[in-house]
Amino acid sequence: MSIWLAHEVTSNVMLKSLKRWGPVVAGVFMVLAVACGGGDGDSDPTAQAVDDGELPGRDRLVASATPLPVIDSPDDIPEGLAPVWETFATVAREYVERDNIDPEILARGAIRGMLDALDDPYTSYVTPAGFERQLESFQGDFEGIGAQIDNTPDGKRIIVVSPIPDTPAERAGIKSGDIILAVDGEDTEGWSVIDAVNRIRGEGGTPVELTIQRLGELDPIVVTIIRGTIPTASVFRRDLHDGDGNPEDPPYSVIRITQFTERTAEELRDVIEDIKEAKSEGIILDIRSNPGGLLDATVDVAAEFLDGGLVTYEINGRGVRRDWSAGSGGSALQMPLVVLVDEFSASGSEVLAAALQDRGRAAIIGAQTFGKGSVNILRDLDEDEGGIYLTIGRWYTPNGGLIEGEGVIPDVAIELPFDAEEDLQLDAAIEQLNFQLSIAQVG
Repeated sequence: MSIWLAHEVTSNVMLKSLKRWGPVVAGVFMVLAVACGGGDGDSDPTAQAVDDGELPGRDRLVASATPLPVIDSPDDIPEGLAPVWETFATVAREYVERDNIDPEILARGAIRGMLDALDDPYTSYVTPAGFERQLESFQGDFEGIGAQIDNTPDGKRIIVVSPIPDTPAERAGIKSGDIILAVDGEDTEGWSVIDAVNRIRGEGGTPVELTIQRLGELDPIVVTIIRGTIPTASVFRRDLHDGDGNPEDPPYSVIRITQFTERTAEELRDVIEDIKEAKSEGIILDIRSNPGGLLDATVDVAAEFLDGGLVTYEINGRGVRRDWSAGSGGSALQMPLVVLVDEFSASGSEVLAAALQDRGRAAIIGAQTFGKGSVNILRDLDEDEGGIYLTIGRWYTPNGGLIEGEGVIPDVAIELPFDAEEDLQLDAAIEQLNFQLSIAQVG
């Protein structure tokens, strides 16, 4: 199936490329050894004297009041991780403030260090409380400010992908593209998305202070937001006429999907039934500023527009490919379709847009997407009650295109300035639907 583009025949919109966005701490420990002698000249039998000018050899015991316990290492330590156990055993055996040794805290510190060493902004440790918050995001209502966030492309900061409609974040004036510099005065440089979520979310009715850098503003802005309960409705619909001035014409329907949750596909099917009853002649699928979500929900959404076939495939760290295909019998297989994307469309929304583009189902209009094509999974840690958010693979489009770092290139590229008074991308989508319908009528 192929899609004819209106701009190739009638549109004189200037096409512009959009490149608005362009990236372990090692601790060194020195041990000072002091040789101690008794005041009466008698020496402790466990102490070993060191002559002036002679440095103790490696691991040489200089002074100790009592013999130290030995902690045997397990037999099944993986190759390369023996120093981790050796460090823990040494701390447990020799650290002076024994009351401050908490194996749970040490273990979490080791986990964080291990994951930080991967230098992957999408891989991080999740505390037990944070693990529950992550599950809430995809299952039901939760408490927070209602802003969808991600790492900036260089991985150094946190960026607002989109405020969720009618939430504390939107009411406080938070906008797509706001870069969060600090949360309650704590610098966000180097934070993962999970770090940010754990600090921004909180009990409803409590305040959180965000310091943000906004496009077009010279100085940072400080915004205090009162947290609230955030609904997880993800599909919204509005109707509009096709622009010829006749209010009697059947409308086009704009379906906006803000994220992909467990409920999204069901919500979408209900909306599609409504627009069929309204005799809508076409759909504008708006996934601008959609940060993604659950992959199976994304595939289920694609299945409403694609009658089976490949949606995406992933290749994991072992080079194994796994295909994700749409089911058959979708509810909007024949309806004319145009998709809107922008530079904040990420992850699942990029998978969806690329599938509809590669399969010839829809024209893609807007700006080059974010380029977040990593396969991430939230794994629970049985012994910790927390988890790890881990990159396990890369997404590819049906035609083999890599999404990570590349994004989706729209068929009609239109930049929408942050202070634009008119939605030029939506206007282009209406024009494209008009064109598709005119071609269908001629045919």
